[in-house]
Amino acid sequence: MKKQSITQYYRKHRKAIVTATSGLLYGGGWSLGYLTSFEMASAAILVLATIVGGYDIAKTAYHEVTNRTLGIKTLVTLAAIGAIVIGEYWEAAAVVFLFSLGSYLEGRTMRKTRTALQELLEMTPDTATVRRDGELQEIPAREVEEGEVVVVKPGGKIPVDGTVVDGESAVNQAPVTGESVPVHKADGDEVYAGTVNQEGALEIRTTGAGSDTTLERIIRRVEEAQEAQSPTESLIDRFAKYYTPAVIVLAIGAYAVTQNAILSLTLLVIGCPGALVIGPPVSIVSAIGNAARSGVLMKGGDHLERAGKIDLVAFDKTGTLTKGETTVADIEGFGVADGEVLSLAATAEKKSEHHLADAIVDAARERPTAATDGGATVAQADDTDASLQSVPDPDDFDVVAGKGVIAHVGVSGEAGGSSDESDGGHEVIVGNRALLDDRDIDIPSQVTDYVREREERGETVVHVIRDGDIIGAIAMRDELREAAPGVVAALRDAGIETVMLTGDNERTAAAVAEEVGREAGETGLRKRGGDAATQFDEYRAELLPEDKQSVIEAYQADGHVVAMVGDGINDAPSLATADVGIAMGAAGTDTAIETADMALMADDLERIPYAVKLSKATRWNVLENVGLAVLTVTVLLAGVLTSYVTLAAGMLVHEASVLLVILNGMRLLRY
Repeated sequence: MKKQSITQYYRKHRKAIVTATSGLLYGGGWSLGYLTSFEMASAAILVLATIVGGYDIAKTAYHEVTNRTLGIKTLVTLAAIGAIVIGEYWEAAAVVFLFSLGSYLEGRTMRKTRTALQELLEMTPDTATVRRDGELQEIPAREVEEGEVVVVKPGGKIPVDGTVVDGESAVNQAPVTGESVPVHKADGDEVYAGTVNQEGALEIRTTGAGSDTTLERIIRRVEEAQEAQSPTESLIDRFAKYYTPAVIVLAIGAYAVTQNAILSLTLLVIGCPGALVIGPPVSIVSAIGNAARSGVLMKGGDHLERAGKIDLVAFDKTGTLTKGETTVADIEGFGVADGEVLSLAATAEKKSEHHLADAIVDAARERPTAATDGGATVAQADDTDASLQSVPDPDDFDVVAGKGVIAHVGVSGEAGGSSDESDGGHEVIVGNRALLDDRDIDIPSQVTDYVREREERGETVVHVIRDGDIIGAIAMRDELREAAPGVVAALRDAGIETVMLTGDNERTAAAVAEEVGREAGETGLRKRGGDAATQFDEYRAELLPEDKQSVIEAYQADGHVVAMVGDGINDAPSLATADVGIAMGAAGTDTAIETADMALMADDLERIPYAVKLSKATRWNVLENVGLAVLTVTVLLAGVLTSYVTLAAGMLVHEASVLLVILNGMRLLRY
């Protein structure tokens, strides 16, 4: 058992042991030769130091050569062998030891950056308390089955993804969403594995356990992103493929001209593009890890580098700049009771998946409180709640994308209506002005005046038409996110243009844009087609999904690098077209985690300026590392050719440059 544990320890720490042994032998051999006259013993120890430290290097070099590639380790091996052949034993040992030490420190640093997220996994408990057969049982968390109820005590870590079915508490979601403050959770709310229950006991119905949790998916995606090469990394790899043979040719040419073997060997050593090859990956890996811990998921180094060039950010309005919690603010009937307008509209919209339809249906279910002005919040509910009104299904239903719905509603679908089957029912249209224009429906002046008044308040209004006549209008409101004005201001302060894209009409879009500017205390900025006071550089209204895509393409044609921020579903075409698509609230959404270029795990707009600034800092960090590496090699080459740099000194400076670019890249871990 003891022998086995020693073997395991050696395997785990082999590189450190080999490097330390090589260093001790190198120090001992050099000291023996310098302080005594035992030159043969000194030479033997130095050769042994070279063999111990250089075995793995030479083994890799052999595989490089047999695979017809010449890498850094090939150069070091040639330099060490050449130094021994000409009797410069301490130079050979120094080159191997310094390269081994640099490789060990480099590997340790890279492991630290790559495994930074692994600490998050340790936050997920190994066991879970599950209610089975009426009793609480403690089982491995990975064995919890979907649908089972898990009990989490105050202060405990949540072991699974799921939905709260009983209890109320504040949950620290920082490991998954990056949110700095605990989030209140109650019946029906989602929770994630790896988060911490802080106050009350919670009972959670499991939706994902083991490797099927949001945290696990995030870490898998980040690990894949860290492995994927950025454009700069790919370019440097292609450069190194030709650069390394060129260094060998230069060394041979130098020896042919000068007959100076030391000069030739030194050129081999200092010509290694180590810092150039390692610098960009460290920067990319560090930035991706930092972003993930802050609730921002980057798909890969290419997207991260591209995000560093962003100069324009386009925002969807609904669900992005606003909370996405649309409620009915007012109902106005024209010759028809308000309740009847709402009832017909709800029946027509019942099968629609649009957020405006949801608001209308919910308002109809809570009819006594829905028809009042002021935008009181209407609770979400379903037809199974006995205290709510029921909403009948339409007989026929059709969606007109971006405009509204057309349905056939039986008489029983009307408030207080009869279910007389002899009546053929009515055609009911619920939609915007564009849909009415398409069907040549006249709009009375009183309807126009009502719609204008509500839209100037920033509300969205839909018309309700029965059998070709407008019988009412429903105004809906979606509150602006508190963070929106500050986020837009932060981006503009960073020199990035901001635009708002919305399917709403001109007046509603202008009202929202003005509200953003008013909240931030800024006025006088321009908009296309008018002079509204808005903090946005520009906004576009009345856009269908394909129109948003065309707008993004137009910005790109003008030379902009565009990021599009949306919910990842309705804005899919524009998110895919943008140089960087940013999906909001991706936690728990497999599709967003897997497909978004950049995903905000929570609905936290404030992460956007952070993500953009981190991307720009990463781009500059990569350029700094590349510049430092090129400068180091250039100076060393000049020093060698002018006989100012020795073999050992060149290797020392070379390894120092490698460590320096690593440390510079790691700064992004704390950005």
